[in-house]
Amino acid sequence: MDDVSSEIARIKPLLEKAKDILIVTHANPTFDSFGSALSLFLGLKSIGKQVIVGCPTPMTVEYSDFVGANKIQTSFAKKNFVISLDYEDGSIEKVSYNIEGKKFNLIIEPRQGYEGFSEDHVHFGNEGIHADVIITVDTIHLGGLGALYEGEKELFATIPIINIDSHSNNAMYGEVNAVGVAGSTAELVAEVLSELGVTLTEDIATNLLNSIYHETNTFQNFVTARTFEVAASCLRAGGKRFSHKEKHPDQPELPKEEKKEENIPQHVSPPPPVTASASSSPVSPPEDWLKPKIFKSSTIS
Repeated sequence: MDDVSSEIARIKPLLEKAKDILIVTHANPTFDSFGSALSLFLGLKSIGKQVIVGCPTPMTVEYSDFVGANKIQTSFAKKNFVISLDYEDGSIEKVSYNIEGKKFNLIIEPRQGYEGFSEDHVHFGNEGIHADVIITVDTIHLGGLGALYEGEKELFATIPIINIDSHSNNAMYGEVNAVGVAGSTAELVAEVLSELGVTLTEDIATNLLNSIYHETNTFQNFVTARTFEVAASCLRAGGKRFSHKEKHPDQPELPKEEKKEENIPQHVSPPPPVTASASSSPVSPPEDWLKPKIFKSSTIS
């Protein structure tokens, strides 16, 4: 886990410099995919970042309880056609346009004393989505992003990618690869948010808790000590389980992705249920809610 922690430490300076961040997860997502992506979305928004979150598969009612579910985009804004003109300060008197039939004319009148513009001064191209950093979540390879990747290959080739995933067969395609065996990708996301100093709010805690709960099959599979420590932090912050939703009979089964290393303990008994009186309120976790690193042996009282 030391390698994962060192990679997570590299994420902080990248995100501190970034203003616009794109978060994406793979087609046919799971609870862990959506919950992890939306937890990151909420956390980065809370520290003042401009964030877009995308998935090529449309949101369904099964995942609609996640906080921020309505922010998921299945495609990005259409590319703008941009006409650029080599410019000297004060060289333009007026800009106007007219339409003649099916032709759009952009008219640029030079200011007196400046030569007119020629074709050599004109440049054009397409301008699409902007991002300073891309974060891929729970995604083994870029092809899993479907149309989101196919339509923006140039962006993915030129912008730093932070790859956060808990699958052992991840292709390690990022500039930073926070990839390690864990009960869920949500656990790695929790550590990233803690590293960034993000406050664990009730909404973030709810998203993380439900990601872990479903990915580990109610704390029965792929469970580690960290799984319970993150879940406990989420409960202390007021995280709540979603109410059960019946699957629509026409909704197809989504394919399962290859999961983690086989040496992860299986069938670990879940912790005793947490009870609280109706008058009690969630206890806010400390600012360093997952610091120092949670990979330690301790007795939870």
